[in-house]
Amino acid sequence: MTFQTCRSRAAGLCLALAFLVSLPAPNLFGQPTAGQKWTLEQCIETALKNNMQLVIAARQVEVDEAQVYGAYTGVLPRLNATVLSSNRTTSGDRPLFQEGTFVRNVPGGTTTSYSNGITLNQTIYNGSQNWNNIRQEKEQVETSRWNVKSAEYTVTTNVKEQYYGLLRATRLKEVVLEQVKLSEEQLRRSESMFEIGLVAKVDVLQARAQLGQVRINLLNQDRTVFQARAALNNAMGLDVNTMIDVVDPIGDNPMPFGATISMEEATRIADANNPTVQRDESNIRTARIASAIAKGVRWPTVSGTAGYSRSGSRFQDVYGNLGKNWNLSLGLNVSVPVWNGTQISANIEQAQVNFMRSEENLEQTRRITRLTIKTALLNLETTRQVIELSNENIVAGEEGLRLAEERYRVGSGTLLDVFNAQVTLAQAKSNLVAARYDYLIAQANLDEALGRR
Repeated sequence: MTFQTCRSRAAGLCLALAFLVSLPAPNLFGQPTAGQKWTLEQCIETALKNNMQLVIAARQVEVDEAQVYGAYTGVLPRLNATVLSSNRTTSGDRPLFQEGTFVRNVPGGTTTSYSNGITLNQTIYNGSQNWNNIRQEKEQVETSRWNVKSAEYTVTTNVKEQYYGLLRATRLKEVVLEQVKLSEEQLRRSESMFEIGLVAKVDVLQARAQLGQVRINLLNQDRTVFQARAALNNAMGLDVNTMIDVVDPIGDNPMPFGATISMEEATRIADANNPTVQRDESNIRTARIASAIAKGVRWPTVSGTAGYSRSGSRFQDVYGNLGKNWNLSLGLNVSVPVWNGTQISANIEQAQVNFMRSEENLEQTRRITRLTIKTALLNLETTRQVIELSNENIVAGEEGLRLAEERYRVGSGTLLDVFNAQVTLAQAKSNLVAARYDYLIAQANLDEALGRR
């Protein structure tokens, strides 16, 4: 290879590396790119991927599944094989006596023995403890799966609340910006009217003070938007300073009200689908099985054994003629626990207490779920009415502001009337914005309680 060829290839490699470096970095680990708007589904997906509690809960499911596999040991036979056992014994001389009279010394020697064998052990019955252990481990897997689902629903609802909270703060900022524009326009109008002598200097000062106040409101709302964005980033597992923009699912469109549901129907759905309720019901089943295991200790244990072995003083006796030097044994053992102090009774009592505690936990979970449902239903109905009333109030507020500005222009009204009309209109718009997103938050809380996403 010539020097010119090497130099050409090196130049090509440098160009290729430069091209790769110039490429934009891929969007890894759910990090937003500049100018990207995130939908609610993308935010939820990112949060689920970044939440370490969910990862830990999923690993616990794998651990419990392995425990189920191990629990079958109790009902399967145990087979042990001895491939070769060798024993070499050396003894010294020993005296031989007959009727108390010494006869002679028996010379010592060395003996060698060989053996092999296979033994089968099987527990036939022990109060169903082994089978109940399998049932208990399977139920624990079910409990862990419901734990994962419950955590997923909690993360999802939290993201929804922060997502809608950011949209609410952003839209409320737009309302304040409208107030700033109105106040700036009113200040210019007052200054023009003062210059031609239609109003006093105090009107200009009042208009300037009003503008200053709404600018302060804008600064406060900017802070609220920043805090809402930081809360959403935190819920998604991102850095709180990440600048993220979200897609408004409703915008200025009419509010998509969901179908109403009764408290009785919602409670029935929650009892069947709520993952926390299902988890606690699984805990009750686990505790019931644990109680049966504790009581099973008092029952007899029946086990059987079967063994085959070969032995001899020579190696070929064990691995030579298979028709000789063999032993076959069969055994049946029945044992009954008679007295074990107070441990068995204590274990049974503890299992029963755990069972009652799991029932109380389920009842407490159901009460909390019903409270969540009731609160969400009330919030849905209240925000629905607030939205309807706010739409009417905005129409009335816009007309009131127009009339107040016209009266002030012709000198039949005061600047205070204009300010009051602006505040009334801004309050109506703020109520509408807050109610629209509060409705979505209430719907998210209801969905979580009903076991829906």
